[in-house]
Parts: sequence; C-alpha cells; structure tokens
Amino acid sequence: MTYQYQPIDQARNIANKRHVMAVMDDLLAVPLDQLGEAVRAGYHADAHVNVTHPINAISEVGNLAQTLWQPLREALPDAERRNDMVAGGRFNGADWVGCFGNYVGTFAHDWLGIPATHGVVSVRFAEGHAVRDGKIAKSYVFIDFLDLMRQCGYMPIAPSLGKEMTWLPPMTLDGVLLSPQDDAISQRSIERVLKMHAALGDYDGTPPTRASLDKMQMRKHWHPNFMWYGPSGIGTSRGLTGFEDCHQIPFLVAFPDRKGDASIGHFIRIGDGNFAVTGGWGYLQATHTGDNFLGMPATGKRIAMRVMDFYRCDDVTICENWIPMDIPHMLLQMGIDVFGRMRHQFRQHNPTRVSAWMVTK
Repeated sequence: MTYQYQPIDQARNIANKRHVMAVMDDLLAVPLDQLGEAVRAGYHADAHVNVTHPINAISEVGNLAQTLWQPLREALPDAERRNDMVAGGRFNGADWVGCFGNYVGTFAHDWLGIPATHGVVSVRFAEGHAVRDGKIAKSYVFIDFLDLMRQCGYMPIAPSLGKEMTWLPPMTLDGVLLSPQDDAISQRSIERVLKMHAALGDYDGTPPTRASLDKMQMRKHWHPNFMWYGPSGIGTSRGLTGFEDCHQIPFLVAFPDRKGDASIGHFIRIGDGNFAVTGGWGYLQATHTGDNFLGMPATGKRIAMRVMDFYRCDDVTICENWIPMDIPHMLLQMGIDVFGRMRHQFRQHNPTRVSAWMVTK
C-alpha cells in the first residue's frame, strides 16, 4: 500500500496527546485499589495492548492493571513519568500518539524477577497509542527491561558496541508537542524519514563494507553529527561512522535478508512538526545467518522484530533517532532467554535470596 500523508486536525491532535498524558499520569497516581477504575476510564473495553517481552499481549483490558501497572507501581512506589517526546498524527484512518521517556523512582521491589536495588533507577519507555472517541483503543508499549537489568548490575548478554546511557531528550527540548504544528513541516518530516527507510533497501546483501554501505547514500538523509539512541544491548552512537560501527554493520551481517512484511505493515507512521514516529510489531522480519549481533553466533532462526523509531528533523536532515526495540524478544526467538540468564547470575551471587517469581520460573 502506497503511503499518503493524512492532514492533522490540530485541535483533536492536541486533545489526543493531552488525553494520553493524563491517562498515563492517572495510572501512576491513583491509589492501587483504584487502578482498575483508572484503566476503564482511559481505555476502551475492547482495547488491544501489547507490551515488550516477557509481558507480551494482554488479551483482556481488564487484566492491564494487574499485569502491567500494579507490578510497575509496586516496583517503583515513588515513580514519576518524564515524557521526552509526545507526538501525534493520523495513519490508516486512525489517530495515533507516540511518546517516549523514563519512569524515574526508587526500585523498591523486584519486578519480573529483576532484583530491586532500593536505589534510584530510570526505566526507559516508548509507546504508540491509537485514540478513538476520547479513549485508547490500541497500545504498543516498549519497556527496556534489559536496561533495567544493566542498572541493577546484571548484563546477561555480550557488552554493547555503543554507549550504554540514559537517552537524552531532543536537543531542542521541544519534543512534547502541545501547540499547533505547521502541517507542511509535519508532512516533510515523515516523508523525509520514509525516503531514508527506502534508501536502506538499496543495500545489495553482500558482506557490508564502507563502500557497499555508501550505495545507500545515507549522508543525504542524516545530519553529520546525528545522535542514534539504541536499546540496551546495542547502545548509543554519534554520526554515520558511529552508527555503522555500533549497529548497522553488525545488523546487516546478522540479517542480510531483512525485509518489512507488507501483510503486517507499520502500526504507526506520523509526522508532527519537526518530529516523526514509525513502528512495527513483527513487521520487520529476517533470518539470523550471520555472527556477532548482540554477541550471538548465527542460529539460522527466522525472527520477527518489534521496534519503533522516533525522529527529530531540521530543515534538511534527520538530526536524532531514538530506537526502542524488544531485544529480549529477539533473543528469545534466537534461543536465548535473557531473564533466565539474569536469574542464573542472581542466584550465583545471592544463593540465599531468591524471590517467589524466580522459584516458579
């Protein structure tokens, strides 16, 4: 299907963004015994919610409080939500809001077997929400659990090639878009990103070298000093050379046949001012035939990737790119259970302290 930009109703777009922010704030602030009521107020009864592994699909919205929000609240009882980007737009006839940021708080209780440190942590989140009639109808929620493990002293995979660090907000500090944006600039931003995506397909599948990567002409699309913020396991890099060394070359070696599945498609493609958001839940698929991505030897496994992309553009280039990716789910498809490895590391160092969650897994 050919992509066609859909103009934005500015008032509705801003209302949708404010609604999503208010719902997320309420879920973090209401007393725990009122979480179910807050979910019903913010989501449609038939809403579909997907969260990164090991939570995955939440089949009934009534289970959302006990599956996601109560464990998060209990793990970080003093949590605050810090939004670094909130952008909106229309895609495939639906209103969408994309946002990323951090939950900051004291890690007081274990979460999914990740052992509490009783110190401050920053839990990276990214989300795509479809809004219908003033409520959330569909959600894709990325939580970087691998980065939380890292902050707690456990890294169950090989060291990242990029820099492991808290993602910075947009350099312009204007990513929470609560005022009308120029529709022409919004269209320019998402179309610039999609042209870059199309150029990625110019890679011919040979072992990547600087010369073969030059065929993609990425320098036409990116600022010379662009920042690329990858998930834990890949890390952050700067500029085209840093991006190629830390992510693009290892990724292309490992997955030379990577391709988007048109039958699945992106769930979000929006431009909002100088910002753009895309995302797919199993859309990008590939065969793991090359070594050393995330330190792994080739497995020959066919995998489907869960990933979003958040972009900041200037008048002519892409300046910043934030990439939430479900690394634990990718590795699980390649035969590696990072939660199991973390539990093993924990038991080695703390043989007398094993949580109930660890015992049952």
